[in-house]
Amino acid sequence: MGSRSKDREPFVYGPTTTAGRLRPWLWFALLLSLASFTVFGSVAADPGGVVVADNDDTSLFIWWLGHGAQVIADRLGFGHGQTGGFLFTDSMNALGGGVNGAWNTSLLGIAILLAPLTWVAGPIISYNLLILAIPVVNSLATAVLFRRFLHRLPAFIAAGGVGFSSYVIAQLGGHPNLAMAITPPLTAVAILALLGLGGRERGTGDPERGRGDPEHGAGGADVAFPRASGPWHNRRVRRIGLGFGLLLGFQFYISTEVLAGTFLAALCFLICLAVFAHRSLTVHAWMRLGFGSLLAGALALLCAVPLLVTMAGANAPAGTIRPHGVWNTDLLDPIVPAAPAWLSSGVSPLPRVMDIDPAELGGYVGVPALLAALVILIGLARRSRFRLPLRIATATGLLVFTLALGSPILLNGRVLAEAGPFALVEAVPVLNNILPMRLVLHSTIALFAVLGIGLEWSLAHLRHRRARLLTGLLVVSAVCVVPGPQTAHEVTVPDFYTESLAEVIPTGSVVKTLPRPLAWAQPHADEAMVWQAVSGFRYRETGGYFIGSSPNSPVIYSAPEDELDALLHASVFEGADMPDPTGPDVLAAIASLRAAGVDYIVLAPEAPLLPGDDGDYEDFLDTAVGAPEFAGEGVRVYRLDQ
Repeated sequence: MGSRSKDREPFVYGPTTTAGRLRPWLWFALLLSLASFTVFGSVAADPGGVVVADNDDTSLFIWWLGHGAQVIADRLGFGHGQTGGFLFTDSMNALGGGVNGAWNTSLLGIAILLAPLTWVAGPIISYNLLILAIPVVNSLATAVLFRRFLHRLPAFIAAGGVGFSSYVIAQLGGHPNLAMAITPPLTAVAILALLGLGGRERGTGDPERGRGDPEHGAGGADVAFPRASGPWHNRRVRRIGLGFGLLLGFQFYISTEVLAGTFLAALCFLICLAVFAHRSLTVHAWMRLGFGSLLAGALALLCAVPLLVTMAGANAPAGTIRPHGVWNTDLLDPIVPAAPAWLSSGVSPLPRVMDIDPAELGGYVGVPALLAALVILIGLARRSRFRLPLRIATATGLLVFTLALGSPILLNGRVLAEAGPFALVEAVPVLNNILPMRLVLHSTIALFAVLGIGLEWSLAHLRHRRARLLTGLLVVSAVCVVPGPQTAHEVTVPDFYTESLAEVIPTGSVVKTLPRPLAWAQPHADEAMVWQAVSGFRYRETGGYFIGSSPNSPVIYSAPEDELDALLHASVFEGADMPDPTGPDVLAAIASLRAAGVDYIVLAPEAPLLPGDDGDYEDFLDTAVGAPEFAGEGVRVYRLDQ
């Protein structure tokens, strides 16, 4: 076992140089990167040609990543200057007054960070790099939290479980804004730091002191939550508050829904801290938290002013974005395998109120993990040195998961209770747009905190049969929840958009693309948005997939149909014949497009989801508009402004 001094040094004092302290984290990041490349191997092999998703929300985020980079290029003087603003633009929905990006998950914060890569490699590669990076950064952020009460190895393993959890990997199937989860664990870190709780202190955590002692455990981080001293407004508190504020301000420009969910989870966390750690929390500790939080909130709101002002502007949704009672976590979701777990058949067998995108089904953690958490709680929550973090993590996780059940509460798709606690959240403006399913992110973090505590105890007591059994159960838990390799589908981009578009369509022209973007939860439904993005936004698009409003509807999810869309919609989706291209209705529809300022119609005849039979749209437009001005490279371009 070595001498007392040799045992103590790596756990208490650690490396004395910056390089020495960073080295384990760099190795951890490397292993996480290898794991991400394994899970998303298809993307890594062809980052410019495929995406992982069962929907086409990927096109939406590729569009916004490209848009943010192009706006910066315009501001710096090497763009074409036609893209519009960061948060409000008429690059899509050009006939309907544009899009309010503050109400859409524009990923502006990330788009700015990735802009140099987007300029060089394009928005599809930027998107896929983001997908590969998110599990890594999530794990690193969670490890910062877990290191406040765990040794490095169990903290890293448990944090990796969060980064590659069902929630994160599922949401990466089209929702990187929701999968990006650095703010929740770092918020917990800020709260603990402001309260003066957790963390390792020099001279504590003697491994010899705690070996085999159920009261003290096996050494390492002192998790008895000692009282912290010092003025409530000292420099350290101000520094933490400012850093916390910048984090929250950045989160405004990634996902306001994750920010709102983090607020709810933080409330649950604070309630549990007040209940279980009240003996360690002095009045000064609460004053430090209050002062630091006010400082952070003020800075975050200052950062968010452009977003908040834009939210109150044009084309904002005028009602609740999603209906309540649909995106509820079923009580069986944690134990019934669903994608992306390798044990899953690919879809969840649980009945739903309506079909739900598989990217939302991230509540699975597995029976072994829940059983292990129960064993850990029973064995360590009373006398061990882990009792406080264990009780707090367990209670917080249960509270948040109760909210994630939504209202009503469902069991195997059937209503078990007509109303749940989440009904209180749905009654609060702004917060009523949170989908309860997405709150499992926070309960997942709490669960892995419990599992990490159990892992630390078992590794320190491996000579005992109970510890070996717990270690085996934890291994089985990991095997059951590990994600399998994620399948990808091809992104179809006609060559025209990267080769000849600039020569055929003048910059700033208004273009109607067929097939137009549609708010459908299936691949390729919105690829016209990708085409616009890879072209460098040289034209404005009449269509678009977004959240907004129109004079006829308080909430819309795509650009309203024009007269030509309505005619084609009736023929394709209602079983009627294609409209007569020389008939008065069609001629009037074409005239209305010209009058509205549409310059070109661009048809992609081989697009995957173009409705109708082969040749229908070419024949129709050739007769209704005239011969195309350009035909080739996967498109036919019809000029209207003549």
